[in-house]
Amino acid sequence: MHRRNLLLGIGAIAASPTLLSGCAEFGTGYPDGDTPREAAIRWPDGKPRTALVLGSGGPRGFAHVGVLKALQASGIEPALIVGASAGAIVGALYAANIAAREIEAIALNLGVREIADPSLFRPNRMIGRALQETINRATKIERIEELPRAFVAVAASVEGGKLAAFAAGNVGAAVRASAALPSMFLPVTIGAVAYEDGDTVSPVPIRIARRLGATRVVAVDVSAWREDEPERAYESWKKRDAERRAIIDEEARDADFLLRIRLPYYAAISREYRENVIALGEQQTLAAIERIRALFG
Repeated sequence: MHRRNLLLGIGAIAASPTLLSGCAEFGTGYPDGDTPREAAIRWPDGKPRTALVLGSGGPRGFAHVGVLKALQASGIEPALIVGASAGAIVGALYAANIAAREIEAIALNLGVREIADPSLFRPNRMIGRALQETINRATKIERIEELPRAFVAVAASVEGGKLAAFAAGNVGAAVRASAALPSMFLPVTIGAVAYEDGDTVSPVPIRIARRLGATRVVAVDVSAWREDEPERAYESWKKRDAERRAIIDEEARDADFLLRIRLPYYAAISREYRENVIALGEQQTLAAIERIRALFG
């Protein structure tokens, strides 16, 4: 399935009357005291400040589940998880101390209705409250600072593209802001600022991890490989792929290791696709495990 067709398909499913009845257009869904915000990281005493950065990528982000499976099976545990968009969704579950195999089960069984809640006033966009509530239900912990593993969800301000690293406050709301892809979701207002997916600013937010104090950074990039672009791919896609690659390559200079997971060029949401990319993520991480162990061991 082409990436654009994928977005249209989700939008069509989301627009069904059965979903409209459950949408939450108004309110934040959390107390004012739980507003997502930046905060200092709880670094462990006497241990390396290691950070695992999980990049954005839409359905390609299911590959992050395979990465976590490989790391967990190898006994490797970072001190901090930094997630962007799809990486924030997977990272929040991992930060809640949910086993990687259980995260895999959640990923494989995730239905469109758990993320899709169309706006009454802009039916071509989803609100994101469904995703927010899905994350809070799955983690069973509503405040980032109470998660067993240190976690940060990265989002960008709509005005100016300034990155925010949400390290405290409501987990689901922070993830929702991080995953608010402009072509699919409405921006998320946190405080007085509107936020969205920071994919066009920092698809793999390595420098955020450094800014937060990480001394060792392993980053995971699930972007499409330009070498795999079909000739028939839209020129706009090729242009965006090139721009994205340039941003990631520049930021990768601040990573100790960038793990690029090679996935099929076209994304989909079928169970077969999810199983495939999770397996690819696991296999390619295991192939690089000794290099990662040297940094995180």
